[in-house]
Amino acid sequence: MLFTLLILTATASESLTVNSNETTIINSQSTLSIGERLRLHSDDWVGLPYGEGSFGEGGGVDSDPMIRRDMFDCLTMIEEAVALSLAHDPVAVQRVRMGLRYRNGGPATYENRRHFMLAEWIPGTIEDGWMRDITGEFPGAISIERRVTADTWSNWSRRGLFSLTDDRLPTGSQTVTYLPVEAAQAAANEIPEGAIIFTLREIYPHLPIAITHVGMTIPGETPTVRHATKIGDDMVRDHPLLWYLQHLETYVNWPAAGVIILMPQDYGPRRTSLER
Repeated sequence: MLFTLLILTATASESLTVNSNETTIINSQSTLSIGERLRLHSDDWVGLPYGEGSFGEGGGVDSDPMIRRDMFDCLTMIEEAVALSLAHDPVAVQRVRMGLRYRNGGPATYENRRHFMLAEWIPGTIEDGWMRDITGEFPGAISIERRVTADTWSNWSRRGLFSLTDDRLPTGSQTVTYLPVEAAQAAANEIPEGAIIFTLREIYPHLPIAITHVGMTIPGETPTVRHATKIGDDMVRDHPLLWYLQHLETYVNWPAAGVIILMPQDYGPRRTSLER
């Protein structure tokens, strides 16, 4: 198994952000589907431990490394796999990583990181062209409105986990389109390989967040989700996609509403960059 711990800051040499195995895959991946690329880049990660909050900027507020290959949480596994899979050469990996993780692709600071999935990561990566939302293409998809205010944040018991000023916290109204759990189960065989699947919990007015997990679909004998998960032994692992969607029905204290499904886009940001 190949894995490397790289303690890199935002100014580190971009050529150091991939290992030899990853370089080999990148140099040949133009002929591969996005699902095949995601699987190949993450095969060596299966079995690695789950480590919540194990990535940072290598300094500043969060001194954890920006890049590492010895553990993942659910989001950083996705960001690393997608960055490697969309890069057209090894040097481009860091540009994709920055584009996914940080607003406007940088600077790489804790304050500029896309911390919140519904309010920042999903709409930001779609707007920048890295992702396309395909949730609404499946039968049964639902759109609802949510609103988050300054009071929502100040009254939230986990507010203190984020070292952000109050004016940095996202507020306002947002339309959320999702596929309810039962509809997602019915569509499991139709969800394409390479999809990024976010788990959406019931949206409550007193909570500023509603997404608690993310995984990706990869080629397999049956539709398969690969994710860094706390299910079982806290590690990167594969599950049958249908099993995982059925598992969502077991969430009792904070029920799962459904899933949001995005597809990574090759060279997507070029269009938006030209329009700006």
